[in-house]
Amino acid sequence: MTGFDVIQWSAAFLWCYWLVLAAAWFRAVARRETETHVAHFVSLMGVLVPVVALSVLMILLGASFGIPWVVVLLAITIPGGLVVALQLEVSRLSEPRLEVELSRLALAVAMTGLAGATVLL
Repeated sequence: MTGFDVIQWSAAFLWCYWLVLAAAWFRAVARRETETHVAHFVSLMGVLVPVVALSVLMILLGASFGIPWVVVLLAITIPGGLVVALQLEVSRLSEPRLEVELSRLALAVAMTGLAGATVLL
């Protein structure tokens, strides 16, 4: 397995985990009062600001110094940042429990495997 394969599978796992966490965030917000939905969305956007800033900074530094592998790093940092932001918001909205987190991780692993099997076929 090459380094590119590791990055590709890691990025696929992070995107799948992001989907699982996005569904958890939507469910947690749906359980709240309707009047607070906009506030929760604004809070999520506030947590996503560092992700966007890091991505833009990496692109600018890569372009300025001629570093070609910055694009490869973006394949990990963008979904990784989204996962961290959503994880922070989901844990703020609902009580984090080990069983729930492990089931979310297992679902993300299964989705990654299914996506990989689909690509290989």
